[in-house]
Amino acid sequence: MAPVGELRLESNPETIVGGWGFEEDILTALGEADKLIAAEGNQFWFTGFYDQLPGVDVPDPESLELVRTDDWSLRTEMLYELDPDLFATDPNRFISYYGADEGDISEITDSIGPFFGNASRRKRGDDWPTWPSGESYPYYDIPEFVSRYGALLGKPETAAAINTLYEQALQEMRSRVPPESDRPSVGLLNAQINPDNEGFFRAYNPRTEIDKAYGKKQYRDLGVVDAFEGEYGGQSGIQVDYEALLDIDPDVLVFHFGVNYRDWNGEDALRKTVEGMRDSSLGQELTAVQEDELYVGGSAYQGPIINLFQTEMLGKQLYPDEFGEWPGEITAGELPAIPEDEQLFDRDELADILAESSLGADSQ
Repeated sequence: MAPVGELRLESNPETIVGGWGFEEDILTALGEADKLIAAEGNQFWFTGFYDQLPGVDVPDPESLELVRTDDWSLRTEMLYELDPDLFATDPNRFISYYGADEGDISEITDSIGPFFGNASRRKRGDDWPTWPSGESYPYYDIPEFVSRYGALLGKPETAAAINTLYEQALQEMRSRVPPESDRPSVGLLNAQINPDNEGFFRAYNPRTEIDKAYGKKQYRDLGVVDAFEGEYGGQSGIQVDYEALLDIDPDVLVFHFGVNYRDWNGEDALRKTVEGMRDSSLGQELTAVQEDELYVGGSAYQGPIINLFQTEMLGKQLYPDEFGEWPGEITAGELPAIPEDEQLFDRDELADILAESSLGADSQ
C-alpha cells in the first residue's frame, strides 16, 4: 500500500494504533478491532451502527490512547511505552498534522513498528508530505483498502466476502436513484458550526475532486443535487449566513458529521445547531425547516460497514418514495433501527461475515 509499499509481517499484530475511524471500521470488518490500543482521533470513530449487527463488539473509542496532545503534537514517548505492532495509518499524517518530521517517522518505524495506511478521505493538499519516496502517491477506494488490510492481516477470504456484499449492496442502491429531475436540492452543512457559536454556517461541496475519496462517498453514489453548486470558488466549502441560505433555499438540509456531533465534548452540538435554526426568525423561513427536511448526516471517516449504513440512511432521507422514509427525528438521542423489511442491505449476512472474521486468520 502506498506510500510505504510492500509490507510483510512476521506474525499477526497483537496491538494496533488506528486513525480517525476509517481504519478502525476496516479493522472491525476484518475482526481485528479488539487489538486497537490507540488512535489519532477517537472522537470521530462512530460506533453506533455496530449496535444493529448481532454479535459485533468493538472497543469504546474513549478507551483508546490518543497519539497526539490537545495542541496536536505527537506523543512520542507514549508511543514507545505502548510499543504497538502496527500503525494502521498513513505516516504522512503524523508529519502533516502532528509536527513529526521524516526522521521521526523513520525512527518510529525502526524502533516501534511499521506503518500501513493511506490518506484517501479527500484530496491531499499541494504541500502534503510524501515520505518515504518523496513522490506523490495514489488514492484507494474502500474495497481496495479492505483487500490490502485483509492480505496483511491474514484475512483475504474475509476481505473478499466483505467486498462482495458491500459492492452488491451499493450497486443495488445506486441503480434505484431517481432521475435527477426528481431529486431534491441539498445543502450539506456542518453539524457543529452555526451562527450562534461561529457567526456562520459551513456549507460543504458534497462532490469530491478524487473519485476514490471516501469522505463524502454516499453523496457521490446517490447523485446528490447540490444546492450550492457553482458557489465554492474552487474550495471544498464556504461560509454562509441565514441570508445566503435563504437565497439558495435548499429543499433539504443534511448536517455533515451529525452522527459524531451528537456527543461532542459532553454536549449535543447537532441539537444546538438544529434548535437554533428552528428558533431563528430567519431560519423559520427556510423551506427545509418549514417542511421538516432536516437530517442527521454521516461521518466522513467511514469504512465499508459505516458507509453501508450511511448510504442507506441518506437514500431514505432524500428519496423516501424509492427507499422508504427515514424514521429518525434529527434531535433524537439515538439513531433509529430500520424495520427488517425496509432495510437496504442484509444485516444478518454482514454480521455472519464479521462473526466468522473474529475467529482468526482465514484458512489457506
